[in-house]
Amino acid sequence: MAKSKRKRIVAAIVVAAVVTTTLGAGTASADRGSVAWRSCGTRGAECATISVPLDWARPTGDRVSLAVTRLRATDPKRRLGVLLFNPGGPGGPGVPVVRDFGPDVFPRELQERFDIIGLDPRGVGESTPAITCPVPPTSSKVTQFPRDRADYDRLVAYNKQVADSCRAATGPLIDHVDTVSAARDIDAVRVSLGEQRINWLGLSYGTLLGATYAQLYPNRLRAAVLDGAVDHTVGTRRLAFDEIRSTEDVFGKFFAWCAAEVSCAMHGRDIAGEYRALLDRADRAPVPATGVPDGLNAEQIGYTAYSLVSIQSLWPILATAIRDAATDAAGFVGEGSSAAYRVIGCHDFPSDVRGYADLAERQRAARQIAPTTRGYVEGWDVQAGCAGWPIKAANPWGPTPVRGAPPILVVTGRHDPATPYPWGLGLACQISGSRVLTWSGAGHTAFLNDPDALRSEVEYLLNP
Repeated sequence: MAKSKRKRIVAAIVVAAVVTTTLGAGTASADRGSVAWRSCGTRGAECATISVPLDWARPTGDRVSLAVTRLRATDPKRRLGVLLFNPGGPGGPGVPVVRDFGPDVFPRELQERFDIIGLDPRGVGESTPAITCPVPPTSSKVTQFPRDRADYDRLVAYNKQVADSCRAATGPLIDHVDTVSAARDIDAVRVSLGEQRINWLGLSYGTLLGATYAQLYPNRLRAAVLDGAVDHTVGTRRLAFDEIRSTEDVFGKFFAWCAAEVSCAMHGRDIAGEYRALLDRADRAPVPATGVPDGLNAEQIGYTAYSLVSIQSLWPILATAIRDAATDAAGFVGEGSSAAYRVIGCHDFPSDVRGYADLAERQRAARQIAPTTRGYVEGWDVQAGCAGWPIKAANPWGPTPVRGAPPILVVTGRHDPATPYPWGLGLACQISGSRVLTWSGAGHTAFLNDPDALRSEVEYLLNP
C-alpha cells in the first residue's frame, strides 16, 4: 500500500489534538493471562474484552469493559513483546486501526517483532459503556467566537446542556474517564496479557496517556515513543495560541506547496486570498454545501481546514475543497467534536476562560496573530467548549513528572499545527532521561508525515 494511503487511513481515525499531583501506583486489578481472544475482522486480528474497575479508588466496585485487539508478531521466534498503540484524541479508538488496517498502517519490522495491541480507552469506541452525549458538543447555531456577552452566555449555557445530556446518557462513568484512570487501565491490560513490561506508541493525546502511564508505572515500560507531544502544563490559553501560531505557519507552507506543485487544484491562483475570501463570505452568511441544508459557517470551514492541513497527504484534498467552495463547500463538511473528545478533554484540559471579556480579548489577539486561519484550531475548541463545563475535572492541568523509566523517545515537529514544537521540549523536560527527536517537516506527528523520523521511531522501539 502506498504511504499516502496508509497516512490517510490513520488520519481518518486519529482524533487530532491534546498530570498531576503525586500519584500512588498499585498493582492493577486483573487476572494474569486471562484474556479470552477470538478471531475478528478480515486481517488476521484477534479481539477480546478486559474488565476494569469503574472507579480505581474502589477497585472492588462496579466494572467497565475495555475493547482490545491484537495482531500477533509475524516472526514469533524474534518477538520482543507487546506494543500498545494509541492514535490520539482524546477519544481516539485504537481497535479499528489495529484490527482493520494494522497490516497497512504499521511498518513491517514492528509487525514482525511485536504483538501489536489496539485498545479503545474507557468510554471510547467499542469499550462499554461508551461516552454518549445526546446533545452534540458543538452546534452551528452556537458560536465559539461570541460577538457579544449574549453570545457568550449562550455558549456557556449550551456547554452545560451538553454536559447534562452526557451525564444522563453515560451514567457514573462520566466522572471517571480522565487520563489517569485510562493509564491505570493500561496496566490492567498488561497484567491480563501476562506481560512484565509493555512498549508504547502514542500519537498526539496518546503522548499524554503514555507519559501518565510512565509516571505511574515507570518500571513496567520497556520503551515508549511519544510522537506529537502534549505538554500538560500549558493551560488552555497557551494551548490555543501555540496552535494558532503554528497553524498559521503551516498554512503558509501549504500555500507555498500549492504554488510549486502543478497537480494542486489551485496551482497558479491566489489560494491564500481565495481561502480568506471564503472565510469572509461564510462569516457573513453560511455558504452552500451539498448535504448541509443550512450551509456551512466560517467556524465549520475553518475547523475542517485545520484538520486537513495537519496531514500532508491531505493537502490536495484541502486545495480541491477551496477551489470547489466557490459553488459548493461540501469539501469542508466535518463531524465536529465527538462526545468522548469533549468529556475526556474537559477532564484533562479544563478551560481557563474567565468570562466574555477574556474570550473577546483572545479573539482579537487570534485575528492579529493569524489573519488567515483566525483561531480555528483544536485548542480554541477546547477552551471554548469546556467554558462553564459543570463536571468536575478529574485530571486538571499540571506536570507529568516521570522518574525511573527507561529512556523515552519524545518526537516533536518544528511545524506541527496540533502539537507545536515547544510542547515536545516541555514534555521532555518532565521526563528524566528522555531523548528528543526533532523533525523539520510540516504536519501533525512524524508517524503520519515524515518517513525518516518514522524510521528512527522503529529503530528505537527495536533497540531502545
